[in-house]
Amino acid sequence: MKQHVEKISLWQLYILIICFQIGSAALVGIGNEAKQDAWIAIIIATVFGAGLILYYFFLLSRLPGKNLFEIFGFCFGKWIGKFLTLLYVIYFFYISARVLRDFGELLVSTIFEVTPLEVISITMMLVIIYMLQLGLEVLGRTSEVFFPYVVTFILVTGIAIWLSGGLEISNLRPVLGDGFKPIKKALFPQLITFPFGEAITFMVVGAYIGAKKRVGKVSAAAVVTSGLILTYGSFIQIATLGADLKERATFPLLSASREISLLNFIERVDLIIVFFVMFGIIVKVSLFFYGGLKGLEYIINKPYRSMTLPMGALVAFISVVVSHNFIEHIEEGLVFVPFYLHLPFQFGIPMLILPILLWKTKKKEKTSL
Repeated sequence: MKQHVEKISLWQLYILIICFQIGSAALVGIGNEAKQDAWIAIIIATVFGAGLILYYFFLLSRLPGKNLFEIFGFCFGKWIGKFLTLLYVIYFFYISARVLRDFGELLVSTIFEVTPLEVISITMMLVIIYMLQLGLEVLGRTSEVFFPYVVTFILVTGIAIWLSGGLEISNLRPVLGDGFKPIKKALFPQLITFPFGEAITFMVVGAYIGAKKRVGKVSAAAVVTSGLILTYGSFIQIATLGADLKERATFPLLSASREISLLNFIERVDLIIVFFVMFGIIVKVSLFFYGGLKGLEYIINKPYRSMTLPMGALVAFISVVVSHNFIEHIEEGLVFVPFYLHLPFQFGIPMLILPILLWKTKKKEKTSL
């Protein structure tokens, strides 16, 4: 099979990781179990996340130029490797559908209140299908264009709330009032799996990075940057809404932004919030969808571009039927997904392949001497 060679730069990797991890995490809010200490829990989770992505890229470094699925084939042989790949294909497509549903629910509940969810899901997937048809490089270049706006909007939102008098620092106290127990509850399994553990998809993308030397440092720096942005967002949400209201709010960042009122002119900045959340969602869905497509490419030995349309239609369909309503969707995401999907696919299988990969690569090195 003749493959189109795809490459992304280290700068594009840095941006993609940040946008990917901000994605739906900025939308639905994270660390609620830690109450007013959610920002502390996110900082701790960021450290775990940086170590985790370094681990993922260490695995890739043992077989340069190979992606996650090719590592499966190397470690376990053709048939077991393809079976594991199929499991990850299902996982990647399912998570991409869930993230797409997150954004669909945001638009339906805030802006397009009379628009069917199906229309939003299909429209978003058509944009993503078109982008991936053009290649991974296009996603990287598009991210470069929009990244400054995304970061600026996040920072300006917090400053605007402060200037509007909406920040109540007292909402952040008492710090560690209930000790570390709520923070531990927030960390495992929610925060370490969402959004930081979801970086497992970069074990597919990582094989197509042009420069290999500093990839570990760049990826870890990107995780730290996204963690700081999420910490800032959580800090703003708690200080504006309070821990209890933040936990009850469907979209806490959107609720906090409604406190902005400057010069009796700048109000209702919902569209700005939706814009930067939309781009993060597009990046996240695109990368999970790309991971699933590359898995299918490995299994059936056909270019992934030939499968973007039918698989995109499938993901859009799953995003609509995955749950009956948003409450069920969130409960499923907090209970079922972390324990039964995220932990095995983000930690279990990657940890399992480490000793086998080390043994086989060392054996290969000795044989080549």
